[in-house]
Amino acid sequence: MNSIYTAEQVRAFEENSFIEEGDDLQAMMEAAKQSVEILNKDFSKSEFIILCGPGNNGGDGYFIGIGLCELKKHVRFIDVLSRAKKSSLCEHAFKAAKHLDFINAKKLKDVSSKTVIVDAIFGIGGRIDLGIKLKEILSDCDRFESKIAIDVPTGLDSNTGEISQACFNADKTITFIGYKLGQRINEGKNYCGKLILKNLGFNMDNNVSPSAKELSFEDIKRHIPKRRENSHKGDHGKLLIIAGDEGFGGAGIMSSESGLKTGTGLVRLLTRKSHVSASLSKNPEVMVSGADNAQDIEANLDWPDAVVAGPGMFKNFWSEQILFKLLFSVADKGTPTLLDAGALRLLCHKAFSNINLHSEMVLTPHPGEAAEMLNVTIKEIQKNRIQSAKALQKKYGCIIVLKGNGTIICNNKDVYLCSYGGPELAVAGSGDILSGVIGSLIAQGLTPFDAAKTGVVIHALAGEEFANDVGRIGLAAGELIPYVRKFLN
Repeated sequence: MNSIYTAEQVRAFEENSFIEEGDDLQAMMEAAKQSVEILNKDFSKSEFIILCGPGNNGGDGYFIGIGLCELKKHVRFIDVLSRAKKSSLCEHAFKAAKHLDFINAKKLKDVSSKTVIVDAIFGIGGRIDLGIKLKEILSDCDRFESKIAIDVPTGLDSNTGEISQACFNADKTITFIGYKLGQRINEGKNYCGKLILKNLGFNMDNNVSPSAKELSFEDIKRHIPKRRENSHKGDHGKLLIIAGDEGFGGAGIMSSESGLKTGTGLVRLLTRKSHVSASLSKNPEVMVSGADNAQDIEANLDWPDAVVAGPGMFKNFWSEQILFKLLFSVADKGTPTLLDAGALRLLCHKAFSNINLHSEMVLTPHPGEAAEMLNVTIKEIQKNRIQSAKALQKKYGCIIVLKGNGTIICNNKDVYLCSYGGPELAVAGSGDILSGVIGSLIAQGLTPFDAAKTGVVIHALAGEEFANDVGRIGLAAGELIPYVRKFLN
């Protein structure tokens, strides 16, 4: 499980670690040495162009170039912002490399696309409000077949994962000390390419609490429920799905099917009466009841081990009265519950403001729903996804799954990040599938927090598998279910 840090955490750790004079220079030279080893191994016969900025990242670039020259590589430098004042370390490295081959940025257009281009412009101290000259250089870089970033690609915000109008699109990023948050969320995951961490002998994990911990399949597979040889359906949980207002019956059908095929022994769908026949036709294994008022659900609330509510619900009387009845019931009975989609938007209404939600309840907003729940803009949510998830947790007191490109899962103690998955998951119904998966895992006995972490990872990996098999375009949400089942077996 990788520890993920903010840029400020890494920068503060570095500064506190440089006790004696010259420690920072030694660290820079070690970073360059290890980068040279990687580049020499991967590109033994290649030529190199190294883009160097005026800060310490540029210093890394100059020392990397010197190291490659010592191995008889053909290296050319571009002093990208030559008029800007250089940091003391960058100035030191620049003077050491000054006798080597420098070219003007305008000549980059004439360089062979087979040349390896190395981005050492800004790194962790980068910004995304780039000038015209720098945007042109970064656009010129797109045509190169091999693109390596040092620490953080230029144009990428190392905290938010946002990119500028131009960004160095790396095939590989060699990063130092610790993984940065912006490398694992939003566009950052794509623009960093393959991440290689070199800690340079520093151990942040022993000294700094991470901003988040990055989940892998290895981290969650121990939570996947196992079946005994002599087990029966009653041993695998009972899941109630409350979903599907008029015109949105598909949400309940998909959520209940994903719950069933994630392994729940018994699944019941409570939906509008008009959707019952469609559900039975699609999934006859799911028990379906029609409910047109709150009284119709009362008899169902003593039955389940877990409840999922919200897919296909929206701001109207039916959804509102159903949610009221449910929340008062689960508060009394303590039934583990997940709220998604329309149920989350209803929580923003004044009518629900006095209802206390249980700390083990799971809320699964996408950025738009999260923005409404916190009364901010989507841009503000995306600007700092971890802080947004924490703010949701503090306001509602629940387990939060903030969906998106780099899903955040947090409770009142821990924050986890899932960096699997991509744009293939950005389709209608994807969240309904996720709700069913997490609800099923809760019904089968996982704690809500473990179920949330496990469900998010499996759902994201299912998306990746689809993308590998078919492509990133054209996923129908229901197609995720066979891939989910694959990871469970």
